[in-house]
Amino acid sequence: MQFRYVLIALSGLAALTGAYFLGRGQSPVAPAAAMPIAAARGPQAGASVVAIDPVRITASLPARDVPLKRIFNELRSRADAGDVAAATRLYQDLRTCAGFDNLEWFLTRAADETLADKIDGTSAQALERYRVQLEAVESHKQAIQKTRSLCEGLERGMLDSQLSSLQKAAQLGEEHARACYLSSGPGYDARGLMRHPEWIQEYRNGVKPLMDAGMAAGDWKVVDILRRSYEPGADGMLAGALGPDAVQYYRYLKLYRLGAQHGRAADMDRKLALAAARIRPEQRADADRWAQETFQNQFGSSNSTESTAPGWDPCSFAGPQA
Repeated sequence: MQFRYVLIALSGLAALTGAYFLGRGQSPVAPAAAMPIAAARGPQAGASVVAIDPVRITASLPARDVPLKRIFNELRSRADAGDVAAATRLYQDLRTCAGFDNLEWFLTRAADETLADKIDGTSAQALERYRVQLEAVESHKQAIQKTRSLCEGLERGMLDSQLSSLQKAAQLGEEHARACYLSSGPGYDARGLMRHPEWIQEYRNGVKPLMDAGMAAGDWKVVDILRRSYEPGADGMLAGALGPDAVQYYRYLKLYRLGAQHGRAADMDRKLALAAARIRPEQRADADRWAQETFQNQFGSSNSTESTAPGWDPCSFAGPQA
């Protein structure tokens, strides 16, 4: 196997196990603006409020080497009670475990092909490259084993709760989960969606509170997701749930432009000119006022869209949040 393919494979493992090794025990705190939603038990349960114990929310999480099967019920119960740290730990670990079998198979194949490679014993450069490959494969064996221990014995029903765990963390205000759930919805677990088509309606009913919470929190990820979802010809779950709206597209594009980094301003201005041509002048003026007021009131202290660099993936989690 070529050297670069081994490194790509091992980079994938690093992303998979990042949550395991980079401190899953940290306890993120939900933004204050999201706390009303944190009290909801589901997307249709706005009137169903649970008591949130601040001590329980900040309580330490189980140790990182505890198998998920042993703490699954505890994490889920704490998440249901409003513990954003537990909800975050649960959805991240479930994501790790759901993808582990596939990545382990790929890495095993990469290791086998590396060992089977014929090496030019006369080339110092080839020998050094092969040594680096072998060390990389060996160094990740322990990572594979620890992740296997994390995921060992998980029942199908636990793995099938990926989407609901992501949704719960999103409702509690965890920004990465919110961005992922808004953008992907039930497509986050496409296999599960085939068995649970009702997830689509739940998603339709639940996106508006999450959109509102993201805006109240000054979350540029939500602004970017919304402006892309309202864009003419947009595809995806959220675009389907919201439907086309040229005025809303202009609104969120204008807001995004107000926070855009200098290097992206010209591109944003071109898009704004095209969007403005599709709406009436009075609609544009109203949208401009809304964007300016929203920017000042909700985004003034976070006026940079650097968290949404071109090509960013809402469901590519950076690991646990401090």
